[in-house]
Amino acid sequence: MKMSYVFPWLWKVESRRLLWLLGLTFALIVTFQYVELPYSISSLFPSTKMPVSRNSTSLIGDRKHHNDNLTPAMVPSFSQNNATLVDDSDKEAAFQPSLPTSNSSPVKENATATAPVASVEAPAALPGLKPSPVKDNATVNVASAKVPAALPGLNQSPLKQNATLPTTSKVHDKNSTKEDVGDASPVVRFVPDIKENAKTTDSGVMSIYEMSKQLRRNRISHNRLAKKPKWVTKPDLELLQAKHEIENAPIDDKDPLLYAPLYHNVSIFKRSYEMMEKMLKVYVYKEGDKPIMHTPRLGGIYSSEGWFMKLIESNNKYVTKDATKAHLFYLPFSSQMLEETLYVKNSHSHRNLIKYLKDYIDFISIKYPFWNRTSGADHFLAACHDWAPSETWKHFSKTIRALCNSDVKEGFVFGKDTSLPETYVRDPKKPLSNIGGKSASKRPTLAFFAGQPDHGYVRPILLSYWGNNKDPDLKIFGKLPRSKGNKNYLQFMKRSKYCICAKGYEVNSPRVVEAIFYDCVPVIISDNFVPPFFEALNWESFAVFVLEKDIPNLKKILMSISERRYKQLQMRVKRVQKHFLWHVKPEKYDMFHMILHSVWFNRVFQISV
Repeated sequence: MKMSYVFPWLWKVESRRLLWLLGLTFALIVTFQYVELPYSISSLFPSTKMPVSRNSTSLIGDRKHHNDNLTPAMVPSFSQNNATLVDDSDKEAAFQPSLPTSNSSPVKENATATAPVASVEAPAALPGLKPSPVKDNATVNVASAKVPAALPGLNQSPLKQNATLPTTSKVHDKNSTKEDVGDASPVVRFVPDIKENAKTTDSGVMSIYEMSKQLRRNRISHNRLAKKPKWVTKPDLELLQAKHEIENAPIDDKDPLLYAPLYHNVSIFKRSYEMMEKMLKVYVYKEGDKPIMHTPRLGGIYSSEGWFMKLIESNNKYVTKDATKAHLFYLPFSSQMLEETLYVKNSHSHRNLIKYLKDYIDFISIKYPFWNRTSGADHFLAACHDWAPSETWKHFSKTIRALCNSDVKEGFVFGKDTSLPETYVRDPKKPLSNIGGKSASKRPTLAFFAGQPDHGYVRPILLSYWGNNKDPDLKIFGKLPRSKGNKNYLQFMKRSKYCICAKGYEVNSPRVVEAIFYDCVPVIISDNFVPPFFEALNWESFAVFVLEKDIPNLKKILMSISERRYKQLQMRVKRVQKHFLWHVKPEKYDMFHMILHSVWFNRVFQISV
């Protein structure tokens, strides 16, 4: 009797415990469903509320924590119905190539696209993580990254019917007005409506020191706010690796070819240059009609853009025919030929020039996907004409622009744009003829200038104070009398201690490079001028900068420089000279390579995936 009574009682007790246990379990499940927990825990239960890390779309991730599961961000996916590229992060994806239709089955919902370049190498050590010393034989771990099956550039899509190359006919814009230039002067000047990034001091002048600060600020803000590419490519990841290696460059200031005081950081410059030589590939667009496209002019004051075009288009080391391997895309147009071909005399408008460039961009963005992938951020141009900044600021807002007219107040963007040296090549067949000048002890003239007196507002001030032999130590002239081979001008530069580089209509002047060419210390009088190769070179170590308002004190400023300091400046001018020379066959560290390096360097520190 007792046993028969105990069993039912135990059963009731255990049943109650079981019910309590089931209820508690159910409550825990409900809690897991609606409370965000770490991914590794919440993924144990099916839920539509999947927590995602804030940094899960970035290859760089949190700079304080190492992310072991790095994956490329914003790689296009395929939609189920029409099998087109879809950018989940940007609804304005302009390129949607279709999958091949021959002998192909419909794309399933979770299908993974494959392509000849489907295996993308990811950098093993990324910027921001704990850096280790850069080893010579360091290897990069490989991570797999999905890429679209119809990867742009592997097989060029047929040219669409509405994709037409721009014409070169001079068609006057009837809607243009004199407001484009602000006056009806014979010489047409154009100033962009938007002054991007023109943050100057209360005096309206940005010093070299402030330019350096602005460059650093722009780099930081760009890394934080930059729009990522629509999908990640192998060259993107290679640039990330290059950035990491440059930032962690070993100290190396003993290279006999690189005199350390000339650079902001010689170790970083050297490592960056080495990475460029090792890695960089440039794709040059073949489209475009002459003379605006593919027509380099090698003489005159705008010859920098022509020399660069000639040398890059004939280069086998950096240029690639496979656009999918390219880190940069070159737009081969001449701003000088654009003006000479299309500008309508006395029209006071360059709208048709701007339209031509826009039509060209529209054409290549329809024919190829590369522009649309980054909005042109991995494209670059080299333009030396005065009008280039205003002609390119709108439709090339993301593009890296190498500009001779590198004016802080005319839309020059530090960290994106780069200053192109303006060079006056007198003999294209012998670009190095007459190079050099007298030694420091054999330069009797304190300072020299000669140039058109009516170009801009600075030169009339300079001539009013120091022109017409007002001071025997300063040889300041208007236009010198003509001489064979311009010998008078050259001889003055070769035997003067300081060569005055006063701005004309714009901030740039070929005298800056001429002074260096003839071993003369440049004295730059041009407020808000960004000097060439500013990212790498410490200009204040070999040049003198005089504010425009200080022209009356010009002699006092120059006389305050000790003889010892002058000799040091001139010695450094001779050492930096190699960076400002054109060679028929490019040589290491010459002008061609320095222009290419400035573009490369800016792109490396712009990269965001």
